[in-house]
Amino acid sequence: MSITALTTPDTYMAAYSAVPIKIFDTDVFVSNDYKYVVNICYDKTNITSPPQSYAIYGNVFTQITTSSPHPYELGDYLLLDDTNNFNQYTGYYIVKKIINSTNFVIDLVPSVPFGSGDFTLQKFIKYKFNPDVDGNAKADLSNVLKDFVSHNLTGQTQQFHLSFDGPDTRFCYELFLGNERRCVVRFDDNIFVGGALGFAFTGITNLNDICFSIGDTINIEQDLYGWNYLDNTFIAGAVGFTGATSVPFPIGATINVTGQVTNPSYNGFTTLVSIPNPNELETAKLFLNSSPVEPGVIYGVPQPSYNGVCNIINMYIDPILGYLIIVTDKTFAGASPIIPGEMSFADNRITRSLNDVVLTGLCVFNAHLNKDEYTLTEYDKYTIQLRAFTLNNFSTICNQQQEYRILPETLWWLLQHNDPLVTNTGQGYTFYNNGNILGHLFFSGFTDDCYVACGINQIAQLTPTNNFSVPFSSYSSGITSYCVYAADNGVSSPTQLSNTICFEVDTECTKYEIYHILWKDKLGSWLSYPFKYVSRDNIESETKTYYQQEGNWENNSFGYDSYGRGDKNFFLRSRKSIIVNSGWLYEFERDLMEDLIQSPFVYLQTPDGELYGGALEEKKIEVYKQINEDLFAYSFNFIFASNEYRF
Repeated sequence: MSITALTTPDTYMAAYSAVPIKIFDTDVFVSNDYKYVVNICYDKTNITSPPQSYAIYGNVFTQITTSSPHPYELGDYLLLDDTNNFNQYTGYYIVKKIINSTNFVIDLVPSVPFGSGDFTLQKFIKYKFNPDVDGNAKADLSNVLKDFVSHNLTGQTQQFHLSFDGPDTRFCYELFLGNERRCVVRFDDNIFVGGALGFAFTGITNLNDICFSIGDTINIEQDLYGWNYLDNTFIAGAVGFTGATSVPFPIGATINVTGQVTNPSYNGFTTLVSIPNPNELETAKLFLNSSPVEPGVIYGVPQPSYNGVCNIINMYIDPILGYLIIVTDKTFAGASPIIPGEMSFADNRITRSLNDVVLTGLCVFNAHLNKDEYTLTEYDKYTIQLRAFTLNNFSTICNQQQEYRILPETLWWLLQHNDPLVTNTGQGYTFYNNGNILGHLFFSGFTDDCYVACGINQIAQLTPTNNFSVPFSSYSSGITSYCVYAADNGVSSPTQLSNTICFEVDTECTKYEIYHILWKDKLGSWLSYPFKYVSRDNIESETKTYYQQEGNWENNSFGYDSYGRGDKNFFLRSRKSIIVNSGWLYEFERDLMEDLIQSPFVYLQTPDGELYGGALEEKKIEVYKQINEDLFAYSFNFIFASNEYRF
């Protein structure tokens, strides 16, 4: 009698991979026009203050008061979850007015007071599914969820050398699973309740499992009753039937005869003409021929009939019987055979149940997984949680088994997802000179996700929370390698909370200007690589020309000139590109280049430290194999995003 979530999203998932949900409701096969409803809910606000009435142009709505500034705007659609008040006002509402940062009005017309006001409001995105042949609803929510996360570098130009917040790299939400349908509930029989007509629902033992309320106008439709007859008989030229029990149908009723084989014309719909004896009836069909004894069933509406429209005056779980009783305003007219049937709203309305199952604490990251790498819990390890640091990782393709080549001026950011339960998680750095520890740094963290600065010159511009008695400036020039990790403040060094990403400071000389290419890796971090060998600048231009008419009419006469003839440029468009070369790379660095080639977000870091957006074209790879190791060289043509027009 309720929805079951068969497959649910993990606590942490990738927004650009699958976010699966599969649900099933046993009511799907016994309801009319059944549809599953899945709401993705976010920007949740807990309401504890009792709402007040608020009039707008003579219409009475509901004013909501929040204890802290709310995130809503005029026209927002909100889902109100009134579980604590038996879902009296659960539903969808529109923000009709913003009074101030802690007061707004929704289009809820209250019929009775809210009471304590213990409910929640959230923005939502609504999915609606028809059941499949098995009665399930199956969906991938990633197509919507991915739109809530961003790469979070645009707009940070003033902070290019610093660590900075990344609040939009993860989107947290709840799932409200429910349904909408035309409410049709089967009862098992009618009963006598203090002079009124009641109905028994033996399969319902909780009032929350029924869609009706006291005061609702409903329609009762009892099933046709089957009266078992023993044989047909001749009655005054008409076909009659005799049975072992009294005839339950009234004279004049329409009945349906089944079971006649010898004379099949006796079957079918006809009218009950008379009841000569309590267990015998006469029909409007003519008697044609006698037949052997052939019992069967006659279907019809018994007497008394309780079909029709009425109102619910009471509903309760009977303390002795243990199941639901619904009492109506119809008068009980007498006992009848046990007849089940259906109860529905008289106006055939659509009813909704929006919070049958609520899944909380779900989040998706700004990242993707290859489909062959997909597992439900893959991204669980990319969030810094209260557990062993060996299970916590930065969200990056870089791994702790390698030292990545970096220059002091390289701009590089690792994406750190902080669990809300691990407050103020910071960053730790340990610096080495040929394996000997030079010092440690700790920087207070962010309450939300953040991008961690990794380049030496970036780190030098930050103000550490703790340098553990050894100033960074005293040893920064002697750094040959270092490691970065999520951390808490410690006594003699940062307390490690994640695995480490380590860097080797590249001191190889070059006679060329050094360009870097910065890109977003598939897990959300911003990686950089120095292209320190020969580079070439190019200018690409495009022109459009037209034939200029010869001659001029500058005076009142026509004349030829020598300068106004021939083709003329209508406009010229040009853009700059630069070809950069990596030199020889090791095998593990090849993974970086392959990710770079596939990245949709690429920047060029010029020798003076500026970042320019653009795109890569004409990617070249050269492979050189030796006995002991493979070496690779990459060449990229970087096209700047800016175009120049001349007219």
